[in-house]
Amino acid sequence: MGYQVDAKLSKLKLATRRYQNYYNAYIGDLNKAEVVICTNYDTGINNFNLQKTYAFQSQFSKLTYFISVAPFIFLFIASLILNYLVFLPDIRINGFFSVSGISAIVSTVLLFFLIAKFKSGIPNTKNFVCNSSSIITIINLINKLDKKQKKKIAFVLYDGGNSGQYGLKMLESYAKQIKDKKFIFLDSIANGDDLVFFKPQGCDLNIADVHFHDGSIETTLSNYIMITSGDINEDNKILIKNAHSSKDNYLSDERLEKHTQSLRDVCRALMNEK
Repeated sequence: MGYQVDAKLSKLKLATRRYQNYYNAYIGDLNKAEVVICTNYDTGINNFNLQKTYAFQSQFSKLTYFISVAPFIFLFIASLILNYLVFLPDIRINGFFSVSGISAIVSTVLLFFLIAKFKSGIPNTKNFVCNSSSIITIINLINKLDKKQKKKIAFVLYDGGNSGQYGLKMLESYAKQIKDKKFIFLDSIANGDDLVFFKPQGCDLNIADVHFHDGSIETTLSNYIMITSGDINEDNKILIKNAHSSKDNYLSDERLEKHTQSLRDVCRALMNEK
């Protein structure tokens, strides 16, 4: 699509001899670009829609993690009860090489396999709006840019957006020149029919006929705006509808096309293009 992609790996040390890998994709020349559009691409852990999810807020918390691993806690307790009340009494009578003995081994091994596989939480596999829609909008926008615009607009798909924003920290240290760039952060852009704009206090980026709400993310970058869609509540937050539920499985082509065109207009305004 006319862009070069620079993929960067960073290793975060978690414990002795344990590292977490984070990957960022830098699309285009960030040093020469005037506007950089960013969104996270990682998949958060599933809270089964038991917690409200808001745009531009980290979805990871101790409660979220507990909800995600709760099924395995219940399975572990059920396994203890099953072994103690059913399998062990029968093993004492018929021996270890019996139906109960084999069942105890198979169920215990299977349980510990599941615990090892999902020790970090159950992945949220239904994430069309939150946040695949932002990535699709970026790809759609790239297809609509001409050669001149592609030199002025770069993109970043960053990792760790659902677990501490480590990919965003990688972006901050990518190059000294990017501190002065104009940034656009996207999150769950297909959440509603109307775009909602935020910017931190002190940011002097303005767009004609666009009303900005106060909002910020944890970053050392200062020259940025945030774009999502949906209904803003009394706390100045945007609730992501159906996040972490089976209902987050559909995207409207018309809505994506509308928001892509609006995002293109925003880029033109920030670059002072007619």
